Amino acid sequence: MIWVAVILGMFVAAGVLITVSAIALRCLQSAQKSAESYTVAHTKTLDALTKVHDRQAKQLDSVLDRFMALDFSLFKAYQAGEDAEPGGFVGPDDEAETGTGTVTYTPSGNVVRHGTAPEELLRQRLEEAQLLHEDFGEDFFAREDAR
Repeated sequence: MIWVAVILGMFVAAGVLITVSAIALRCLQSAQKSAESYTVAHTKTLDALTKVHDRQAKQLDSVLDRFMALDFSLFKAYQAGEDAEPGGFVGPDDEAETGTGTVTYTPSGNVVRHGTAPEELLRQRLEEAQLLHEDFGEDFFAREDAR
């Protein structure tokens, strides 16, 4: 009879061991499924963030392209105005003495000076005088005096 109790105890112990092992395997499978779902969710989140980053980078590039397409000489003129000393205005007569002429900038930012030669300055003044004479000649003043 003792043998029956020992054999029965061994079956019960084996059954408990098998049950505990089955429960442990179920828990491990559940943890594996949770880890897989977390990995999938993490991957989807990273993909979404990458798409948002790429879209914002494209928008920023388009805005920067628009700014770069603006007239660079206006930017440089504004910058020169900001950096100028107070009372540093150079009139047209002073400009003729210094021989600076018109200044423009290349897209890379290099300075291009126009009209620095005395012949160029004389030609520009002659053209301006001709235009003024055409617009405000003697007949203009005759009409103004007649009023």
